[in-house]
Amino acid sequence: MTKETHNALYHMDTLSDEELTVQFRNGHLNAGAKLYTKHKDTIYSFCFRMVGDAEAAKDATQETFLKMMTKIHSLQQGMAFRSWLFAIARNEVLIVLRREKIVPMERLEDDEPVFDASNPLSIALEGELSEHLQRAVGALKPAYREAYLLRETEGLSYEEIARTTDSTVSAVKSKLFKSRVALNTMLTPYMERRKL
Repeated sequence: MTKETHNALYHMDTLSDEELTVQFRNGHLNAGAKLYTKHKDTIYSFCFRMVGDAEAAKDATQETFLKMMTKIHSLQQGMAFRSWLFAIARNEVLIVLRREKIVPMERLEDDEPVFDASNPLSIALEGELSEHLQRAVGALKPAYREAYLLRETEGLSYEEIARTTDSTVSAVKSKLFKSRVALNTMLTPYMERRKL
């Protein structure tokens, strides 16, 4: 690797997604590679949590980044790269779910332990509860699970989620409210048992 190439790659580490996008659109393939490296784990995690199958999640992730590479010029001015990338991943997840006929929602057994989720992510950090939260999130309807993951796991704003899912902010808020109510319902018995 030449000193010039090394300096260019180092410089890439300091660029924002928007700056990398401009570089990539201008033909700098290293910028595309940097966007991939920066976001691949997050996109895979989202895909896996949506489909619940490692191979299907890998397929969706691979297709997401192939589309990113070929459709970078379709990213509209003013739209955040991350929101745009999640929109692509969402479409790929839907394709995989339809093609594989994966049923991404398993019903929890009535007697399985679950917990109260007024703020499920902070509670989940308590070790054993993480598994219960993951199972409960996996049992949500796909639209509610998607909104929940994009907000609570990926930290997207209501507006970004609305753009990503081609929805409205009020619809996103409604889905998030319903997802939290469902999680609360599923997870309350576990928390009640913990208090004993």
